[in-house]
Amino acid sequence: MAADGGTDYVLYRKDRVRCVKGGDQLEERRLKPDSPTRRMFARCCNTAMFLDFTKGHWLTIYRGRLSGDIPPATTRMMTADRPEGAALPDDGMTNYPGQSGKFMLKLLGAWMAMGFRRPAVDGVP
Repeated sequence: MAADGGTDYVLYRKDRVRCVKGGDQLEERRLKPDSPTRRMFARCCNTAMFLDFTKGHWLTIYRGRLSGDIPPATTRMMTADRPEGAALPDDGMTNYPGQSGKFMLKLLGAWMAMGFRRPAVDGVP
């Protein structure tokens, strides 16, 4: 958890993600059996890796699970839900109390570019 009470993550289109190692160690967990969101954990160490909204075209990957050249964070969303007393840093990043219309348009644009497909993620059960 970040100092402001949030969780840092990065969204990627499913057609641009591939699990190159350890996919056989991933285990899904759902709040309810018919829940459209599955949380993927590494069985070996019980570490959360990413969220997969199965009805969507993107993966929500925990930022700390990525290595290499990771794009810088640009936006904080849902800041109205942060824990009481958690202050937002004065770092010039855009803060939205809920969802951002600009963000939703970017998601829609990416889905259009994918031909409105919801592909499986290569290397993930």
